[in-house]
Amino acid sequence: MTQDTGRINLRTDGMTCAACSSSIEKAVGKLDGVKEVNANFSNNVVSVLYDGSKVGEEQIVAAIKKAGYDVLADDPDILAERERSNASKIRKELIVSVLFTVPLSVLVMGPMFGLDLPLSGEPEIYSLIQLILCVPVLAAGRRFFTKGYPALAAGTPTMDTLIALGTTAAVLYSVYATIQVFSGDHHSMHSLVYDSAAVIITLVSVGKYIESRSKIKTNDAVMGLLSLTPPTANVIRGGREETIPAGEVRVGDTIVIRPGERIPADGTVTEGRSSIDESMLTGESMPAVKNEGDKIFSGTMNTNGSLRMIAEKTGKDTVLFRIVKMIQDAQGTKAPVARVADRVAAIFVPVVILIAAVSCAIWFIAGKGIEFSVLVLISVLVIACPCALGLATPLAVTVGTGKAAEHGVLFKNAAALERAGRVTTAVLDKTGTMTEGRPSVTDVVSMIPEAELIRYAAAAEMRSEHPLAKAVVSYAEENGIDIAEPSDFVSEPGGGVRCTAGGKEVAVGNAEFTGVGPASGASCLSAEGKTVVFVSVDGEYAGCIAVSDPIRGTAVSGVSSIKALGVRPVMVTGDSEDTAKAVAGKVGISEIHAKAVPEDKLNIVKELQIKGENVAVAGDGINDAPALMQADLGIAVGSGTDIAIGAADAVIMNDDVRSIPAALEIGRATLRNVKQNLFLAFCYNAVCIPAAAGLPYLFGLNMVPEMPMLAAAAMSLSSISVVTNALRLRRFEPLSMKG
Repeated sequence: MTQDTGRINLRTDGMTCAACSSSIEKAVGKLDGVKEVNANFSNNVVSVLYDGSKVGEEQIVAAIKKAGYDVLADDPDILAERERSNASKIRKELIVSVLFTVPLSVLVMGPMFGLDLPLSGEPEIYSLIQLILCVPVLAAGRRFFTKGYPALAAGTPTMDTLIALGTTAAVLYSVYATIQVFSGDHHSMHSLVYDSAAVIITLVSVGKYIESRSKIKTNDAVMGLLSLTPPTANVIRGGREETIPAGEVRVGDTIVIRPGERIPADGTVTEGRSSIDESMLTGESMPAVKNEGDKIFSGTMNTNGSLRMIAEKTGKDTVLFRIVKMIQDAQGTKAPVARVADRVAAIFVPVVILIAAVSCAIWFIAGKGIEFSVLVLISVLVIACPCALGLATPLAVTVGTGKAAEHGVLFKNAAALERAGRVTTAVLDKTGTMTEGRPSVTDVVSMIPEAELIRYAAAAEMRSEHPLAKAVVSYAEENGIDIAEPSDFVSEPGGGVRCTAGGKEVAVGNAEFTGVGPASGASCLSAEGKTVVFVSVDGEYAGCIAVSDPIRGTAVSGVSSIKALGVRPVMVTGDSEDTAKAVAGKVGISEIHAKAVPEDKLNIVKELQIKGENVAVAGDGINDAPALMQADLGIAVGSGTDIAIGAADAVIMNDDVRSIPAALEIGRATLRNVKQNLFLAFCYNAVCIPAAAGLPYLFGLNMVPEMPMLAAAAMSLSSISVVTNALRLRRFEPLSMKG
C-alpha cells in the first residue's frame, strides 16, 4: 500500500438490498482514484480503498449522497441508537399494517370460508371499506415508495422499486375496479385486489423487521466491546487522586485501578500485583497475573489487587479500539464468493421488471384478460425481490467475524475468512508459535559449585541481547545468585561471548568457541531438543547449561485438531535439526524444515502453492513476515511483532495454539453457511419466478388470483430463511476449542 493509499469505512443509511449496495458501488467506483469499494447492506458499511492524491473523503461522501443514501457520523453510540430507532420505526409501521390488513383480509377472504359478512351484499360500501382499510397500510409502507421510485428514476431500481411497482399496480387496478362498481358494474367487485397490496406490504415489512433486528444482534457483539471501557478513571494529578471521565485520560497519567474496576487505557503497571480478566481480548477464561512492568489493556477487568499504571495509549489508539476497528473493517468487506451474488443483483431487478412486463403482455395477448395479466405482473414483481440474495453473504460474514472475535481470532477482511475455509496445509513456526518463545534454563551440569558456574555464565551473558543469554541471566536472578561485574566483554556471532569476571577468564558459547571440545558436552541433552551452552573458566571446562523453549500447553491438542480437519501440518523453523525433530515429535508433526531462513520459509510456501495447496502460515516474528504475506492465509499471534501482525490476514490475540484450527473451523463454517444461503436464495428465485409468471396455470392450476399474496409470503419467507440460517452461526463452537 502506497503512502497515498488509504481506506475509509463509512456508515450509511438507506441500504435495503443487494441492488442498493450495487448502486453505491457503481457511484463511488466511477470516481478517479477509487481502487476498491464494497457496500455491505447487512451492516450499512461502505468500505473504500482509494488514492488520496486523486480523491478525498468529501468526494466519496458526496457520491454516496448523490446515489440517494445518507452518510452517518462515525460514533458507535449514535449508530447503535440509529439502528434501534430504525427497528422501532419498522415495528410501529408493521403493527399499523397488521391492524388494518387482518380485517381487510377477513372482509375479502371470509365468504370463501363460509363467513356471512353483513356488507358483502352492498358492492359500493364493500369496495369503499376495502379502500379505506388499505390506505393506512400504504401509508405505513410509504418507505417502499419514497425509496423505490427515486431509485427507478435514477436508473438503479432496487427491491423497494419492485414492491412499489407491484403494490401500485394492485392499487391502481383496484381503484379502477372500484370506479366501475360505483358506475353500476357490480361484477367488478370481484376484481378488487386491495388485500393483495396490503398483504404484500405487511409480509415484506415482517421480513424487514426481522432483518433490522438481525443487524442489531450482529452489531451488538462488536459494539459491546467498546462499552467495556469504563466511563470514569481515577488519576493522580497535582499529588492527589481525582475521578475524571475516561475520555479525558492523557498519555503519561498515573491511574489507580481498584479491585472490580475496568482499566481505562493501555499502559504499564508501575505498582501492585493483581489478576486481570483479559477474556474480552484473548478469549482466555483464566485471569492473567500482572506485576510491576507488565502491560495491561483498556477494557480488561482488575479482579483482586490494587494497581497503579502509566497510561501509554488512550481512546482510538488502544488495543480494544483497534480490535473493534479491525472487525468493522472485515465486516465492511466482501468475500470473493459474494461477487457471484453481486453480479446477479446488478442486473436482477431490471431483468425482473422486464420479465413481469413481458409475462403480463403475453397473457393479455393470449386472451386471459386484464385482471389475470395484472395479477401476473404484480406476482412477478413482488416474488422476485432480491432480499435473500443480497443477505446471503454479508450477514454470514458479519456473524462469522463476530464469532471468530469471541475466540480471540481477528480476521482483517471477509476474503481472509473465506480463504480460512479452504486451507489444506498449515505451515507452523516453532519458536513463539508451537513453543512459548521464552527460553528458560532446564538443566545445569557443573564441574564446580553450581552457583559459581551460574555466576560466571550470567556475568558473560548479561550484556548480550540473545534469548539464550537472557534465559541464563534470568535463571541467576530467580535463584538469588549475585552476578559478577564483567569487563573486557567480547562477542562472536554464532560462537559465544568472552569476558573477565571475578578475576577469571570466562567463555560461554558452543563447544568449539569455549575450546572444551564436543566430548565434554551433554549429548543426551541435545538429543532432547535442548540447546546446550558450554562454560569454560580460565580455559578449563566448568560445566554446561541446557536451555529449552517450553512447548505451549495447547500445542499437542492444537496440532491434533488441525489434523482432524484434514489439514496437513508442516513445521518450519530456523532452529537446529535435533531441536526441530524433538519439538515436532512431541506435538505430533511429521514433516519439518529446520535451519530455515526467511527466504527458505517463503520458498517452502511457494512450493506448496505450486502443488495446488491452499496454505496457511502461523508465525510471530519478523522472519515470518515474507511467508505470512505469501500465504493464502497469514496468521499472526497477538504477542508477535508489529511487522508480523501487519503482514498477516488474521491475528490471534492469545497464546492458545488451538485458535489456529479454530480459525480454520470458523472459516469453513462461514463458507458453508454462505453457500447454503446462496442455494436457498437462487433456488427460491429459480422456482418462484416461473410460478408467479403463471406457469402453474398451463398445468391446470388456477392459482393466479392468490399469487400476489402467496408471492409476498414466499418472498418474506425466503429472507427469513436466509437470516435464520446465517444467525445459526452464532451458536457455532469450534471443536478444537473443546479439546
